[in-house]
Amino acid sequence: MFASAVRIIRLITLAALVLPAASGCSTLFTAAYLFQPADVPAEFTGLRGKHVAIACRPIVELEFTDAGSARELASLVGAQIGSKVRRTRIIGQQEVARWVDENSWVDYPSLGKSLDADLVVGVDLEAFRLHEGSTLYRGRATAHVKVYEVATKKIVFEKRIDDFSFPATTAIPASDRSEAEFRGMFLQMLSQKISRCFHAYESREVFAEDSLMF
Repeated sequence: MFASAVRIIRLITLAALVLPAASGCSTLFTAAYLFQPADVPAEFTGLRGKHVAIACRPIVELEFTDAGSARELASLVGAQIGSKVRRTRIIGQQEVARWVDENSWVDYPSLGKSLDADLVVGVDLEAFRLHEGSTLYRGRATAHVKVYEVATKKIVFEKRIDDFSFPATTAIPASDRSEAEFRGMFLQMLSQKISRCFHAYESREVFAEDSLMF
């Protein structure tokens, strides 16, 4: 209680120093950041304290050209959730990949049951490309995210991410970096978009990402 009171007093003092120097909308943003930096709540909080498997499955058209990207995306989403959702235990992606290779996909609940998971975050990758024309990079992806409760085989959360693009408003000349480098950047940004369904985050982070120039 005492520690919490001290923290509140410090925040009030800091706000008193900062806010007079700000005006208009910037004042509101500053106040929101001081008192609640993670101002956007999680859409689904049910992963907390659970044993969770993350799996990404590309549609048939992408299975041979971008299967590696699907697995890397699952690994990145798992890392994001594991670091930002308290008490969540993420099953290693090697275990997930091994099950997928041995079973040639059955369904997400079966995967979860075999790996002793409580929940499975299933990401169906429906579209994925890195190029805009022959000389520019601009990643685009569409994904259907579902959370399955393994015991009941029911979907407890579902969200579509349609035509996610990065960079948001421009493209990167292919001469500026390798395709592998850009693929890594794009998968990182897409993984953040997906994982933010499950943890609170700061809205200004998204604004900054959308405003990136290359």
